Amino acid sequence: MIKVEKDFLTIPSILKSANRKEAFSKNIEAKEYKFGKALYKTKSVQDLLNKIYNLKCAFCEKNLLDSDKHIEHYRPKSTYYWLSYSWDNLLLACGSCNSSKGNRFKINGNIAVYKNEEFENIHELGSDYDIREMPLIVNPEKEDVINEIKYDSNARVFSQNIRVQHTIEQACQLNRDELVEKRLPILNDFKNQINKHYVLFKDKGDISRFIPDIENFLDKVSIKNEFYSFRYFIVNNIDIFFDNKNIQEILQALIKKIQNEKSSLRGIHMTFKRTGQESIKTSHV
Repeated sequence: MIKVEKDFLTIPSILKSANRKEAFSKNIEAKEYKFGKALYKTKSVQDLLNKIYNLKCAFCEKNLLDSDKHIEHYRPKSTYYWLSYSWDNLLLACGSCNSSKGNRFKINGNIAVYKNEEFENIHELGSDYDIREMPLIVNPEKEDVINEIKYDSNARVFSQNIRVQHTIEQACQLNRDELVEKRLPILNDFKNQINKHYVLFKDKGDISRFIPDIENFLDKVSIKNEFYSFRYFIVNNIDIFFDNKNIQEILQALIKKIQNEKSSLRGIHMTFKRTGQESIKTSHV
């Protein structure tokens, strides 16, 4: 459940097509999602969502390469039938999260109703509805809750934030066995490697032996990889996952050192690019 960057202004043309408009009008007349079913499920929409979400579920962050890929409606189409083809209402989700969420959409405010909005304007209604309805479920396309997400040593996710916890437990069941069993090896493999190094470190005092595995772990803390929020939390909360104080200090120091070095290298790279561009322009003149 990490923030994804979606361009709400670049709407897939298929969602603005004549047959979508016709289905929209029929649903408005019927006052329910009844016509043009699955017209939001097209290859162009799916491909774009796959790219935006790095082929991961919006809620559980599971990689969907070999899993069911569902185009999920943030606001369920059974209630918000006029938003069936709204670009800002379409997310990418796995089958389990989509089924768990279903048609449930709890709010703390007043429910939005259709007020004669034109078909051309349905793609920009979500933000106004958010203010009016105050939804309990987090929208990963509009909210960054990475620092509200916590994990315990058994790879179970939770939060002190009411809305994040509602999304985790009530809406999407993000501690279902399948997910915990996928997350746990990420932690255990890292812990096993570090603990092995520590045994040898006590004998020979060579702290550098930790570095390759730490670097490898940090390289995988990427939004493109599944369970990014879990990896991110581990790196920033070493004391939760390692009881040994010496290991905690070693990891925290080396993680900071490696991150600072990478940051410096990125700065050098950017300076080189800018300098290179300037010299090219100068030589051209």
